[in-house]
Amino acid sequence: MMQSGIPVELLESVVDLMEDGVVISLPDGGVVYHNPVVLDMFGLAKDSLPRMLSDIGEVNWNKRMNRAAFDAGSQYGIAAASDRPMRFEEKVTVGETVRFLEITVRRMFPGSRKSELRVIVVRDVSPRRRLEATLQTPGICGLKTSSPEMMRLFERARQIAASDASVLLQGESGTGKSCIARLIHQESWRSGHPFVEVNCAAIPESLMESEFFGHAKGAFTGAVDRNRGKFLAANHGSLFLDEIAEIPVHLQAKLLHAIEERRFHMVGSSETIAVDTRFISASNINLRDAVDRGSFRGDLYYRIAVIPLVIPPLRDRVGDIPVLIQHFLEDLVARGQKAEVKFSKGAWQALMNYPWPGNIRELSNAVEHSVICADKGIVEVDSLPQDILLYSQEVPDQPAPSQRAADDEDRAGDGGASDAMRAELLAALKKARGSKAVAAQLLGIDRTTLWRRMQRTGIAG
Repeated sequence: MMQSGIPVELLESVVDLMEDGVVISLPDGGVVYHNPVVLDMFGLAKDSLPRMLSDIGEVNWNKRMNRAAFDAGSQYGIAAASDRPMRFEEKVTVGETVRFLEITVRRMFPGSRKSELRVIVVRDVSPRRRLEATLQTPGICGLKTSSPEMMRLFERARQIAASDASVLLQGESGTGKSCIARLIHQESWRSGHPFVEVNCAAIPESLMESEFFGHAKGAFTGAVDRNRGKFLAANHGSLFLDEIAEIPVHLQAKLLHAIEERRFHMVGSSETIAVDTRFISASNINLRDAVDRGSFRGDLYYRIAVIPLVIPPLRDRVGDIPVLIQHFLEDLVARGQKAEVKFSKGAWQALMNYPWPGNIRELSNAVEHSVICADKGIVEVDSLPQDILLYSQEVPDQPAPSQRAADDEDRAGDGGASDAMRAELLAALKKARGSKAVAAQLLGIDRTTLWRRMQRTGIAG
């Protein structure tokens, strides 16, 4: 057979040199031609001779092509699709490697509309997907949750995004304050402009003013060039001041003026610079307490906390742990880590019991550590980071709540028993580092019983 005078053998030789996989099939799925690249992409032996599309990878080709046809605008699937290309993406596992394949299908009618062929081009886009996964994960985000409290927090963040009011995010380190700040920026009309993040704790005090407001050339020794500073860099966008409590009191007055007036002077310059910036701040300490101690200005606090949001620690939303673990596993797969990893029952128990002082950031690191140290795809307790492993050894598995626990509950009305119960609860909570879930396990009761006992003995929940 000839095509424009060119032998088919020559065309096949050219196709064989392509980096993309090529398959030509009949409407019933019969394979007419494939190049060797396809076999490699799907992990098939080099001498394989697939007769049907179903022989090429674990892909439901008919279903996926019909779905792609619907997405391309066909009302009746691929059987009545137009001649325009249809695309879909498939994730396949080859050994321990996950590949992301972009598949393009086009119907062709050589010679006559009565005969039909389907040309399928397969492109490996794994490097691009992994790069996107890396770039789209700024630090540890983990904006995934099953917690009603966190869902309400996300909804509130989206609600306030439309305004320009200053927002103060408070919560322990690693709870995802920077992610909430990014969410607010992305949901706002400023999303097309810069989001500038400043870690105030990482800037030396002597350079802090210059970092914020910039400096003129020659303003001080070493200032060989003009520096526009973070405030100007965030013009028309959002400026996120993380760990704002680390700003020294003498600089807080200038910061307050800049936030109130939306204008400032560069270091070493008398020129007034105006900016249009949305301010979002964050702190891992209670700023109201810092105001009472005199380490943070009250007027600055009220200016930055027009809308305060408190992010709960991970230990108070243990239901999010499985959700976040799955999220981090998927992210690791997208970045090229092992495809199939499972956690043993003991490992799950240890992860659920641990109080997570480092919160989501620590959980993300623990998941990556566990995946790397997994034995034959199974994460055992010994595969977990040392802190979690040691904690699991200190807090042994506890039996389920028993009738004895209920009897103790009934006897709690006695004054002496109540005092003893209060002491026992406080001791368990201290050992569990405030985690009610862990404290309940230490005491051999469920969390509802723990809560009732705390209420009865006057322990703040």
